[in-house]
Amino acid sequence: MSRQAVIINLAALLMMVLFVFFRADISDVFIMTGRLERLFTLVLVSLTLAYSTIVFQTISANRILTPSLMGYEHLFVLSQVLMLMALGSGSELVRSKLWSFVFSTAIMTAYSFALYVLLFRNHKKNVYYILLIGLVLGMFFSATTQFLQMAIDPNEYGYVQSAMFSSLGRTSIDTLAIALLVVAALLLYVKRYFRYLDVLSLGREYALGLGVDYDDLVRKQLLAISVLVSVSTALVGPITFVGIFVSGITYRLSATASHARTIGLAAGIALILMTGAQFAIEHILNYRHSLSVLINLLGGSYFFVLMIKQLRK
Repeated sequence: MSRQAVIINLAALLMMVLFVFFRADISDVFIMTGRLERLFTLVLVSLTLAYSTIVFQTISANRILTPSLMGYEHLFVLSQVLMLMALGSGSELVRSKLWSFVFSTAIMTAYSFALYVLLFRNHKKNVYYILLIGLVLGMFFSATTQFLQMAIDPNEYGYVQSAMFSSLGRTSIDTLAIALLVVAALLLYVKRYFRYLDVLSLGREYALGLGVDYDDLVRKQLLAISVLVSVSTALVGPITFVGIFVSGITYRLSATASHARTIGLAAGIALILMTGAQFAIEHILNYRHSLSVLINLLGGSYFFVLMIKQLRK
């Protein structure tokens, strides 16, 4: 393990301890349970974001692109609006965190599978073509959501507005249990492909020359990424820029091409960022801002800096 990885892991551990025990009465079961539940959510989201962002950038050969370009977050908000319009805010299904999580994850996963299956029928379609389709569909989902909001009862608009911002208030023990099973199963499945991802980073031609089934590997990885992003978005809501911020810091600190080490380092950085932001929200800002506001402020600023550097080149 490199020195950078040791420092990041220790910092992540320190942030987790601080997040759980800062000004906490250990004997208060309610407070400790709530903090552990939020911490566990942040750990899961950090793992999913780290893997999906790093692998997605490897496939696209571009360190600025993230899976959020595929329109998952816009589809998540649209699914919440449709569920509200169909059932009403008084419905137990709408108020249920478990049902909302399952419904949103199922919608986003089905969208991903349909998109990839249709596009991969023609093997001449490259990753950038898929990104373009995802970007256009994301704009369509966003426009549809804005149109449907006009027909929503003003008293119910608060529910839709809450879906637009990331929050740990959507989680429960049941949703975390399901998310853990899905994420653990997927990560165990994709672990076998880490060495192939190292070859994939060399490019399509080199990967094919070294005996890697490029199209099959890309298809499997994109499907895995779609499920992971769907789970993380359904857990906490839209977090647009966290992926690019985490990957940018990871590549600056990492001196290895090994995806196993890079993804582990990215997960640690994501956990520091997420727990740090949530800690600031709870103990410094007194819940005056949401998680997405701080995360997107940092990530958006970093994205702006990257764009300026690219233009100067």
